[in-house]
Amino acid sequence: MPVFVNNVEISDDDVHTEMQHHQAATMEEARGDAARALVVKHLLLEAAVDQEFTSAEKLEGLDNESEERIIEGLIDSIIKVPDADDETCQRHYDKFQQSFVDQKTGELLPYDMVKNHIKTYLEDMGHMAALRAYIDSLMDKAQIVGLV
Repeated sequence: MPVFVNNVEISDDDVHTEMQHHQAATMEEARGDAARALVVKHLLLEAAVDQEFTSAEKLEGLDNESEERIIEGLIDSIIKVPDADDETCQRHYDKFQQSFVDQKTGELLPYDMVKNHIKTYLEDMGHMAALRAYIDSLMDKAQIVGLV
């Protein structure tokens, strides 16, 4: 059964081709994951057109790599996450000290040794949360039929 996003069909063939990138316990689950991935991709490409990163005409016939570059540009322009400052990193370190124990010695690693790791982790988590919220907002506004 095909999926429709804002009256645009995502064919069964497209979903089956995408399934190879989605490992799951069952074929039905893999199909659902693949269909959702294609819906998200379609919505992001629609948003790229709305934000004038490209035109609908230019999207026709683009390869996956070119589409991915357009989506990355859109995400980079939309998703802005503040840098994790030292105070925030220190609070994370203090709250989750068990995560910073040396596996061999059982000793707590010093904050200065792990603060860059914490900073990267917090910023990545913020970016992912913002991206999920953006995708959720796109899905809330979209008309999606056939997605289970």
